[in-house]
Amino acid sequence: MNPSYFAVVPLLEIMQTMCHEMAHLQQHHFGTPGRGRYHNVEWANKMESIGLMPSSTGKPGGKKTGDCVADYPIEGGRFLAACEELLTQDFKISWYDRFSSPAAIEVGQNSFSLTLDLPENITAIASMEGVEMAQGSGNIVGGNKSNRSKYTCSCEINLWGKPGLNIICGDCRKAFEENP
Repeated sequence: MNPSYFAVVPLLEIMQTMCHEMAHLQQHHFGTPGRGRYHNVEWANKMESIGLMPSSTGKPGGKKTGDCVADYPIEGGRFLAACEELLTQDFKISWYDRFSSPAAIEVGQNSFSLTLDLPENITAIASMEGVEMAQGSGNIVGGNKSNRSKYTCSCEINLWGKPGLNIICGDCRKAFEENP
């Protein structure tokens, strides 16, 4: 788990990755892991049982096994139900790299989970609710923009955060201005 991605990848995908890796750990202790990086049928069946569909593309239609296998949530599955329950407990990831690399930010901005048609009560997961901010390539990328304000400093770095923040730019040492 790389905290460089925690602030820029939707919370849904962070939780998916954790479950993906836990399925490997479960298989290591109680099953028969595939050779090297291979995701075998046993692992794929475990993933489906917890509500994540293995897919070589990370999207519907991909192969369920292979060296490079991602996953996506199964509608109505155990994973999404657990995510829904977790969000009702005011869950946040409090440990993340505030200065994520441009590559990590690009991954987050191109996230497949942002395109999922999720039930309304868990869209906060896909919109990065619970992740405050991350810096990279001149911009700070924030979460759910419906309750965020855009701020700009004199060196034209942008960030999104809660309305009313008092933030100083680390580059120009001037205050960010909240945009209307």
